[in-house]
Amino acid sequence: LRDAIDNKKNIVVLTGAGISTAAGIPDFRSKGTGLYDNLAKYNLPRPEAVFDIDYFRRNPAPFTLLSKELSPANFEPTTAHSFLHGLHTRGALLRL
Repeated sequence: LRDAIDNKKNIVVLTGAGISTAAGIPDFRSKGTGLYDNLAKYNLPRPEAVFDIDYFRRNPAPFTLLSKELSPANFEPTTAHSFLHGLHTRGALLRL
């Protein structure tokens, strides 16, 4: 892979939530471990309400607490994150 990308520019990378789930960051919909399955403690009318601006204006606490839980300071980058960062640092990453 290194030989294929050395000295290349304008690399486009398509990823999914899987590169972050390995770091412990939940995806949205996985049964049992997904974010939407674990929001009961916030007493929301529906899981998506945590990201609804109208709901936030009435009750900012769930979003604020979730934001603290999901703060980047709570997680370590995965190998995939480091690879993407390396592409960016070398100026080779066009889009992610």
